[in-house]
Amino acid sequence: MRYTEILLAAAYLAATIDAHILKPLYKKEASVLEVTLAPAKTAGVAELVATIKNVGSTDLNLLKVGTLLDENLPIQKVLAVDESGKEAQFKGIHTSIHYDALTVDHFHLLRVSESVSTNISAATIHDFTKSGTYIFTATGSIPIASAGSTTLSGPALIFQSNSVSLYVDAQIATAVPKALSFGPLEARTMVQDGCNATRLAASTAALEHCVTLALDAAADAKDPSSTRFVEYFKTNSSETRQIVADRLTAVSKECSTTNSGLSRYFCYDYYSICETEGPLNAYTMWDIDTVVMCPLFYDTLPPLPQACHRQDQATTTIHEISHCEEVYSPHTNDFAYGYNESSALTPERAVLNADNYSLFANAVYMKC
Repeated sequence: MRYTEILLAAAYLAATIDAHILKPLYKKEASVLEVTLAPAKTAGVAELVATIKNVGSTDLNLLKVGTLLDENLPIQKVLAVDESGKEAQFKGIHTSIHYDALTVDHFHLLRVSESVSTNISAATIHDFTKSGTYIFTATGSIPIASAGSTTLSGPALIFQSNSVSLYVDAQIATAVPKALSFGPLEARTMVQDGCNATRLAASTAALEHCVTLALDAAADAKDPSSTRFVEYFKTNSSETRQIVADRLTAVSKECSTTNSGLSRYFCYDYYSICETEGPLNAYTMWDIDTVVMCPLFYDTLPPLPQACHRQDQATTTIHEISHCEEVYSPHTNDFAYGYNESSALTPERAVLNADNYSLFANAVYMKC
């Protein structure tokens, strides 16, 4: 990994392949969420309002963290495409959510026929390099739990919004303060504070375990008789098996190169995001290949898998490294979290979902 002098010691809506073709998330399409985009009344550059309505027959307990309802984390909520079909690049984060640390405050109970609205400032997390008309759409999923519960029950509820056309002045959009500033990372080359001996040891062990678990999972992916692979990626396609094996091999290689790899790895919250809208194990800035481990990663996760489908430091590391674009392109996204949600994805989405890789590696290790 490309560390600044001992940084270690001291989360696209549709990825890049077929980026503008909206693939289904699940085999059985759901229609209980109606999402409507509209220009914000403030008339700010690339500002929209998304209204989510429960058009089903039961109340819905929707997860806010890392979803369209999240108004704090710099995650991607919309796809913005210009008149030539080029997408405005997303410049935010991909996250790893700590399922066991979810609280009632991380959910929104949307009763039947009720609606909830959320503001979207696309210019804070997208690069609009040229002026012109952009088409904005929102597609994705929102995990759910039973009313009053904080345990994700899955599968997540999918949504597909209408399209909205907005003129974006690139000069004005560029002047909008960005959610993340990447400049200091290049300027500060001797960051040492915040990474004590305990975190250094845990990070080193997590990277070492990542090497082994990712390679073992890659070997299982290559085995055409592996029914486990089909369980997690929903296909027995030799092409998909090769993609999964190659991505896991690349992740393993990256975890083994602690001084000359492609990514940066922080063992402290460099961008002060971990507690913004917890509970996060980690987050990744995919476009600058930067992985940040949060306090929950060190304080709550075991070094290695302890049970099927449970989180740990080794497989969380696999999850985050798979988000890095330079490690393996296209990078993974966060279409779904947890076994119930991730194992219900279509093959097209599963192969691009980070949790499918960490869960698969967990299953190979635990012989689930």
